[in-house]
Amino acid sequence: MRIALISCTSRKKAYKCPARDLYSESPRFRLAYALAKLVADKIFILSAKYGLVPEDMIIEPYNETLKDKSALERRAWGEKVLNDLRKVSDLESDEFIVLAGEVYHENLLPHLVHFWLPLKGKRQGEWIPELERLVRLESESDKAIVLHMLFNGLPRLDWTMINRIPYQNGIYIMFEKGESYHGMNRIVRIGTHRGQDRLLKRLRDHFVKEDADGSIFRKNIGRAFLKMTSDPYLQVWEIDMHNSENERNYGHLINEGLETELEAKISRYLRDNITFVCFPVDEEAERLRLEEGIIASLNRHSSFGPSSNWLGLNSPMPEIASSGLWNRQGLQGQPLSDEELERVKWLARFGNDSYRNNTGRRARVQRAEDSVRVAVEVTGSQGKIADDVRQYIEKLLQEAKMIGEDYIDLVSGDIHKQMGMKNRMPQICRIMYEKMMPGDEVLHTTPSGKSTTIKIRYDLRNR
Repeated sequence: MRIALISCTSRKKAYKCPARDLYSESPRFRLAYALAKLVADKIFILSAKYGLVPEDMIIEPYNETLKDKSALERRAWGEKVLNDLRKVSDLESDEFIVLAGEVYHENLLPHLVHFWLPLKGKRQGEWIPELERLVRLESESDKAIVLHMLFNGLPRLDWTMINRIPYQNGIYIMFEKGESYHGMNRIVRIGTHRGQDRLLKRLRDHFVKEDADGSIFRKNIGRAFLKMTSDPYLQVWEIDMHNSENERNYGHLINEGLETELEAKISRYLRDNITFVCFPVDEEAERLRLEEGIIASLNRHSSFGPSSNWLGLNSPMPEIASSGLWNRQGLQGQPLSDEELERVKWLARFGNDSYRNNTGRRARVQRAEDSVRVAVEVTGSQGKIADDVRQYIEKLLQEAKMIGEDYIDLVSGDIHKQMGMKNRMPQICRIMYEKMMPGDEVLHTTPSGKSTTIKIRYDLRNR
């Protein structure tokens, strides 16, 4: 079952009415609700006052927000919401679409296994345009447009980010500078890998390792460059020198200097012009089928094609020049069925939030909280100190993001010293773990989990 959780809003009707109507004064809520109706089986509102509210529950208007509550109050609110959520859903197997900011989901996500944050990484000013895009996507029936809308909405990667991909098996979708489709970046290649745990290696074969016989993508880029200048060396370039018999028979034809120069040219082109997105697919058979389905869905679409300046038009391979894709296999395969398209959406969304690792993250957060929990009196003073630490960490994250950093490494001892605190290490460590999101990484910890050397890398790209 798919369950949408939508945060409450400050704008409300002035009278008692069903929750879905109470918040409808807010354009953001109306869009979030419209999206939820398209993708979810059940809808609940996360109310700062009432907790978990069914969409048809009649409630009174109020003036209350979680942002004004202390960390301890937010945690108590989160526990109440989770208790109510357990009564109407299965936290382990249900899929949750969370249309809310961090303050509303920070105490919920560690307890969910399958979740999607459609607004992740978006500033509040970007929420409405993103929700409008997602509503259009879910209302769109043209598969080629849907695929472009879906993949254009995923976090964009380049060759320097390969090692940050948090899974080892998946499909990659590539875009090329200068290529567009219906106002979006046009897909130019779809790829995957045979065998297990080879996704990152496959991407490094394309972008990093200068050996075209180990990457058909590099081979095809080289073909286009050679064809552009009518270079007769194209005949030699076509030979796969990884084949020992070919190497024995034709190795003497290799021009080492020319190949080194061409490989460098290919690398420069790929790194300067190609970006990509990925989504996880564990099983090889499913990877290969979805790869073929995406390729065929695009190739068989009448409006899909390259610009007049696309490099691939110079390819000696007619399949590439005519399709607009740096692919030769799968062009005439079976396009995605409606069910397969929904599967791609699911993997791109829920998989993109590293749901498979969330159980482990949940356990890590719980262990960290248990190990640093101290017997303190629940007072306003303690809550204020926790809020101060939380705000200071958030300030460091936002400052690093504003200057263009992809990540920031924070050390508990440094924060303790910079804030001029005494004997607050357990709180600082607890809040550092609490601030973690999918994609963040504990670089160093200790058995106690509360030392001055706790070091966490926070991924800023999707915050």
